[in-house]
Amino acid sequence: MTHFIAALLIASALTPTQDQAKTIAKLEDRLMAPCCYSQTIRVHMSMEAQQMREEVTNMVLAGKSEQDIIKHYKAKYGETILVVPDGTTGQIAFAVPVAVSLSAFGLLAFGINRALRKSPTIADKTRIIRTDSASSEVLRRIREEVSDGF
Repeated sequence: MTHFIAALLIASALTPTQDQAKTIAKLEDRLMAPCCYSQTIRVHMSMEAQQMREEVTNMVLAGKSEQDIIKHYKAKYGETILVVPDGTTGQIAFAVPVAVSLSAFGLLAFGINRALRKSPTIADKTRIIRTDSASSEVLRRIREEVSDGF
C-alpha cells in the first residue's frame, strides 16, 4: 500500500499544473518540428517532435522559463526552429513581404488609374460625337447663309 501511495505522489508531482500546461502548449505552438519544419511540435507526429514535446514538458516541470527553453532550442537548431523568428531577422522576415505586397498593390493601382484616365468613357465618346455633329450642323448653316448672301 505504501508503494502505491508513493507512486501516486510521484505521478502527481510530474503532472503539470494548469499554468504549466498552458506554458507547455504555448511552447509547443511556438516550436517547429526539426525533421521537416512543416508543422509545430504540438501537431507533428514524428519521433523528433515527440521527443521535443517530452523535453519541453520536462523543462517546464523543472522550472525553466519560456525564454530559457526558447534559447535552448535556438542554440540547438537556429532561428528556423521558431514558428515566428525573433529579433531583427523576424522583423525582416515580416517586413519584406509586406513591403513587396504594398509596392505591388501601389503599382497596380497606379497602372489602373492611368489606364482609366487615358481611355475616354462612353459618356465622353457620346459628348464628342454630339459636339462633332452639332458643329457640322452649324457649319452647314453658315455655308448656306453665306452662299445665299453673295
